[in-house]
Amino acid sequence: MNKIFFIIIAIITLQSCNGQEKNKSQNSKTTKITVQDDNTINFLDVKYQETGFFIPDISNPYPTYTYSDKKIGIFSVDFIGKTDETQYFWNPSNLKGYYSKSTNPENDAQNSKAIKNLIKENDYYVVASYLPNKFITYTGGEAGEFEPKQNAKTTFYLYEDRKWKQIGEIETSKIPEDILAFETSLIQKELFKNLKNNSSIYDGIHSTSVETEATTTGMASISYKFDIKKNNILLSLNTYKESNLCEGKYIGIEQDNHLEVYYSGDQLNCVSIDPKFIIKHDKNQFYIKGIGGESTNSEWIMMQ
Repeated sequence: MNKIFFIIIAIITLQSCNGQEKNKSQNSKTTKITVQDDNTINFLDVKYQETGFFIPDISNPYPTYTYSDKKIGIFSVDFIGKTDETQYFWNPSNLKGYYSKSTNPENDAQNSKAIKNLIKENDYYVVASYLPNKFITYTGGEAGEFEPKQNAKTTFYLYEDRKWKQIGEIETSKIPEDILAFETSLIQKELFKNLKNNSSIYDGIHSTSVETEATTTGMASISYKFDIKKNNILLSLNTYKESNLCEGKYIGIEQDNHLEVYYSGDQLNCVSIDPKFIIKHDKNQFYIKGIGGESTNSEWIMMQ
């Protein structure tokens, strides 16, 4: 989350933390992490959830909760859907999602009990973003206002196999606005580190092209060239009257007789929770799904 969002959620948290019960803890075997001054944190401990779960007012919302303590600092715990369908459940535009029967979306966004009850543990990645107190200047006031210091750094942790694992660190002022894409990118880079090599069946150069829409000077089109070597994929695009986006590095994962293709470059607008493309091999022929516009991206298109 960006600096401004950090400040807003921390103020809300500090206002709500007065009178908090300090001896509540989660009865589980989750692993704590050691932070500065030998303090340890299990970000999922229920004592850190006193201010409640909520859905932030951002373009791609997800369940989250925050905690602030002058001894340890500030952190948020985000629940990122493992699939687009799970993630989209929390979007106000989803006519079958969390807000589908809401008469007061603003109140429902703060309904901690309802939100928490709808989170199925196996369907989400859990990411904690932590700003230690050494990077915080408290400016006083009843709400406990604060500002991140100039050199502040936020550390990101992924909860996996009952352990918290550091997956990234960035200057707080440089955290991108699209926090969902940023955290998804960190998650995927961590999960894709130790992939088994795919079979050689997909290796080689595979190409195809599609027309997208009519323009005043002809049909817009995109040509795709995938250079595949085991898990590593390089995509080159040639376009006519279309934006030339999301070229570059991809990762391929062989799954259920398909090759799932995920973007692994630095353009956050190209990052996706579900595979960007899916390639299949059938009777010595390759096909791809996910290319072009609305009329073609759900179809299997033959590749050369």
